[in-house]
Amino acid sequence: MNYLHQNNIIHRDLKTANLLMDENQVVKVTDFGVARVQAHSGVMTAETGTYRWMAPEVIEHKPYDHKADVFSFGRAHWELLTEVVDTFSRILSTPLQAAVGVVQKNLRPTIPKNTHPRLGELLERCWQQDPTQRPNFSKIIEILQQIDREIANKGEDRNMSKSSGGVFSSMLRGQH
Repeated sequence: MNYLHQNNIIHRDLKTANLLMDENQVVKVTDFGVARVQAHSGVMTAETGTYRWMAPEVIEHKPYDHKADVFSFGRAHWELLTEVVDTFSRILSTPLQAAVGVVQKNLRPTIPKNTHPRLGELLERCWQQDPTQRPNFSKIIEILQQIDREIANKGEDRNMSKSSGGVFSSMLRGQH
């Protein structure tokens, strides 16, 4: 995603179903059907992507940029962390209700208590209602690398590393 954003490409439908992992645990982003080059002027199409992963500004028909993908990344990373795909299905019956909950009620998934604190903070930053408060992907990579180093330095169980971003660690180590 960092590479895409450095090249002014917004994916606009980032979700776990569009992330594939190869035999070396390298994650590949797929389905560029609604991706587009970020225009410096003009308005991009609202409600593009999948409601349950869509950023509030996209839902609300407000101008948006690459930070909409950051919001979606936070949702996808939470799903990989918890192994729960449909976050709101128990409380909201339709994707549109989920979208309204994100915008009007500021609903976000609950971060599990055993999550590395810095990863929890990162997810919360990715889900900020105000897109200017979300980190860019270069900062996300930096934070995930720091978490990975902290876990390695503490000699903690490598399974915790997987729950703290290890799905992306092979990509972070330059195996892409």
